[in-house]
Amino acid sequence: MITTGSKLLIGSAAAAAVFAVVYGVAQGGALGTIGLISAAIALSFLAGLNAWVRDSNVSATDHDAFETSAAAQATARPSLWPLLVALGATTLTLGLVTTTAFFVVGLVLVAAGGLEWMVQGWSERASSDTTYNDEVREVMADPLEVPVAASIVGGVVVYAFSRVMLGLPSKSATVIAFSVAAALVLAAGAFIGLRRGISKTSMTGAFSVAAIALIGAGAVFGLNGEREIEEHHSTAYIAEENECGTEETEADEKASQTVAAKSNVAAEITYDGSALSADVPGFDGDFDTLTLPRSNPNNVMFINESGEEARLVIEMHPDEIDGELSGPERICTALVEEGGAQFLTIEFDRPSIAVEEGYEFTVAGSDASLEVVVP
Repeated sequence: MITTGSKLLIGSAAAAAVFAVVYGVAQGGALGTIGLISAAIALSFLAGLNAWVRDSNVSATDHDAFETSAAAQATARPSLWPLLVALGATTLTLGLVTTTAFFVVGLVLVAAGGLEWMVQGWSERASSDTTYNDEVREVMADPLEVPVAASIVGGVVVYAFSRVMLGLPSKSATVIAFSVAAALVLAAGAFIGLRRGISKTSMTGAFSVAAIALIGAGAVFGLNGEREIEEHHSTAYIAEENECGTEETEADEKASQTVAAKSNVAAEITYDGSALSADVPGFDGDFDTLTLPRSNPNNVMFINESGEEARLVIEMHPDEIDGELSGPERICTALVEEGGAQFLTIEFDRPSIAVEEGYEFTVAGSDASLEVVVP
């Protein structure tokens, strides 16, 4: 006797074969005919397989099958892992036509969801005792799930906080917002501590709402973008903008006027208001020409002994390569007060003879100069 499932599959295979013949004769289209013939072959294979297993029906005389058949086994427990695999597959496919980040995230989701799905399926078949199966799964999965989940949650929280902090309009607003958030956390903790009998459901709900609020706020601020952060100028910036003059700039505000005694200096350059002189450690006397090595960082300390603020400048005179400068055009210190000192680190990439005008230290706004020889 042919089973119900086999009848359905045999009829579908026969119908597909008839449709293939009719379509091939009436339309003469090769693609449609091949598709219908392929469907007929696949349905015929399924019909034969189903007839062989007889719809997996168990004979009434086969008593052992009542315990070993698929119908006698416990149904699979609800699981979110198939949904995670489907989400990962969708994200992975989206990443193929968009960005690499989506592809990588989808790949991770598919791998994680597939692994968890397999572990759950294996644990459900460990025994007929559901409690024992849960314990087996915990022993296998918890050593990996707990640290990974904690890392993911921590990363999401930190990233969401960072988006909120950078998305607020100002630093003051950031301080106020997080002060309020800290006060709310403290109040919630005090409330939970006083209400010892609070249920786990209420706790889970409260933490879930807080997590959704944090992630939602991070997503909103992340999509809106970071607030405009004012660029803090440095001596490198003013040198690049050719602002190494006598006027005070943002880089000069609250600049240090002292240098640590342990600094490894190649020379001390002193400005007395009219000229520059160099004092090299290990040599007596002052020099009007300074020799510094090439391809090594040279730490120079500038001491201002004049009656006004001064800025030490050295012109590097770089060559142009393909229309672009090969290095900084000049290097300078911040404005140094009377009796103050500044540190300057210089690295020469070519000897003095390779530079058209050579190297020299100057003081902005004065005629003082000090020749630098680089072998």
